[in-house]
Amino acid sequence: MRIAIIGVGGVGGSLGAALLRAGHDVLFIARGDNARALAERGITVKHERLPFRAERINVTSNPGGQAPAEAVLLCMKRYDLIDAIETHAEWLASCGSVVTLQNGLDAQETARALLPPNSVLGGTVQVVAKLLEPGVILREGETLQLNLAEPAGGASERLRSLEDALAPTGIEAEIHRNMETMLWLKFLMVACSSSINVAMRSGFDAMADNPAMPWLLEIALQEALAVARALEVPLPRNIETQTRATLRNVFAHGGKASLLTDLERGRPLEIEWLSGAIHRMGEQTGVPTPLHTAIYQELMPLADGV
Repeated sequence: MRIAIIGVGGVGGSLGAALLRAGHDVLFIARGDNARALAERGITVKHERLPFRAERINVTSNPGGQAPAEAVLLCMKRYDLIDAIETHAEWLASCGSVVTLQNGLDAQETARALLPPNSVLGGTVQVVAKLLEPGVILREGETLQLNLAEPAGGASERLRSLEDALAPTGIEAEIHRNMETMLWLKFLMVACSSSINVAMRSGFDAMADNPAMPWLLEIALQEALAVARALEVPLPRNIETQTRATLRNVFAHGGKASLLTDLERGRPLEIEWLSGAIHRMGEQTGVPTPLHTAIYQELMPLADGV
């Protein structure tokens, strides 16, 4: 299958490398230093069990002259989503499926407003990876999972086609019949862990040593769950147990949430779509969210980067 990756950081690079390894026709769409490094030296993924390097890859900053892709994975940060879509809108409109993989809950709605609505699929990704330098990604752990859903629900032919294409790649693909549920499963984990990382200015490795970290994490989780229940989000009955288990898996790898890394490096922040979203939904439903609100208000002056 011809698949395009827009945004070749830790997530996009990990997915692209797995697709290349399985023999798919992969187009990398990047910009700046990363685009130049990929064009000159190819892509390198450092991983304990499955390291990967490809020196000659198809990379461009402007896909306008490229053949349409059967599927496009949008892997940029949420704050870059609109700009990326508008920059490549004509080419994206010629492609098959466009999959949003951003943190938060509204990326799929945003993409549908800018592209032919029927072309957009919702998605989430689970991987522990980061960009070490342009063209070089560090991936940790075994998890590399792509969750996919139709906006209207159900398991469509195009979802099954993507699932089949991903089967030999090592990417664990899962089709969800309810997109809202799928998005919230990821959102609960990311919004809560990121918020506590930035509140304490400490990464996941501090969880075991600082009793305040798990205590605050539980408060953050309960605030988010209260909002979800007020909005009648269809969540599994064991959602609390499931989210805590996912968080433990993330913490086992140490490191830190990308939100904290971006804060430390003076980059733009996704806080608007994480604790900011919980704050706004809390106001909408009348559910108090004091911890998420405090974190959101603290970080808003830094949201555009330093």
